[in-house]
Amino acid sequence: MKKRLIVACGSGVATSQTIASKIQSMLEDDGLTFPVEAVDYKSIQNELPTAGIYVYVAQPDDEVLEQAKNLGVEVFPGIPFLTGMGVASVYDSIKELIQ
Repeated sequence: MKKRLIVACGSGVATSQTIASKIQSMLEDDGLTFPVEAVDYKSIQNELPTAGIYVYVAQPDDEVLEQAKNLGVEVFPGIPFLTGMGVASVYDSIKELIQ
């Protein structure tokens, strides 16, 4: 899977950028290079076809989850990257997909 990881929040600026930067930094610390981008939720359906991993801030609606499933995009919660609670297991799952 060599596409990209997208992180989506309402505006694609604040929360998603924070999470994207954190994931990018963690990957670099592990010696991994993978494109990570923050996007806004309004454009998520246009972004999914070019993504392999989707990290969400707010729970996506069923239509978006169905599209991700049909495209083979893996979906993960982003809040652990903000709170630190459960971040290791989410990150390990993402890292496993990238390696």
